[in-house]
Amino acid sequence: MNKDWFNGPTHDAGRSLNIIRIAVAFILITHPVYALLHPANVRGFGHILESHHVLFGALLAWIVMFVQVGCSLALFARRLVIPACIGHIFVLLVGIFLIHAPGWRTVGLPDGDHQPGCEFSVLLIALLLAILWVHRRKAREESPLPGGNTPSAYRALEFVRIASASILIIHPIGGLQDPAGLNDLGVYFSSIGFPFGVQLVWGSMFLQIASSLALIARRLVVPACFGHMLVLVTGIWLFHSPHWFVIGPDNVVGPGKEGIEYSTLLISCFVSILIAYWPRRIDS
Repeated sequence: MNKDWFNGPTHDAGRSLNIIRIAVAFILITHPVYALLHPANVRGFGHILESHHVLFGALLAWIVMFVQVGCSLALFARRLVIPACIGHIFVLLVGIFLIHAPGWRTVGLPDGDHQPGCEFSVLLIALLLAILWVHRRKAREESPLPGGNTPSAYRALEFVRIASASILIIHPIGGLQDPAGLNDLGVYFSSIGFPFGVQLVWGSMFLQIASSLALIARRLVVPACFGHMLVLVTGIWLFHSPHWFVIGPDNVVGPGKEGIEYSTLLISCFVSILIAYWPRRIDS
């Protein structure tokens, strides 16, 4: 008996999608809950809607908050999952159109740039589409979801794998286009006690690119997930904590800027992929 650590097949994709469903629901519910506890944020969101000539902006802002809470609770409970996904996707698309586009980056913004882009919303939409797809198809398959490796669960997890890797690879590619910035970051690493700070920063860029390419190609999936999680956890430790929200008060989402929620979502994706691809014993 041995294990295939390199190109092993997936198993229990439904369980992995459960993790993603719960992670997405938790992350999305924190935004309206915070806003409802701080009504000034809801009023600010209403002003944004009205500035884009949306009628009844203040009323719609409150409706959006309750819609997001209801959709997240439905995802938690695994009830009305398809309408819940559609509701969240609609809100996220409106947010991209009104606030985030045409920018892309949510974290790693240049100094003085307080307008986060749409990558976080795009990843959330991709995950919601995967959840929606698998629950739409589950009635036609023998094995109920979540819990097995049904064809729809397998395809949905493959979509998550490609989407998360494709979105994340943009960061290191962008970093390589700014060598001076990477060197400055390496000097900072050295100043806080890391040996070979510049080399570590450059190495992390290539590690992220290699890990994303491996995930896209479905090769060395488990090591690739560990590589991404190492970089993400280090980023949380050094840069993003203790804040939660990636978007600061200027965008009426929550306190702080470039917090840990985006990294947490990505880690949830890679944990889910890792679990599904973790090698099982196979016949010699």
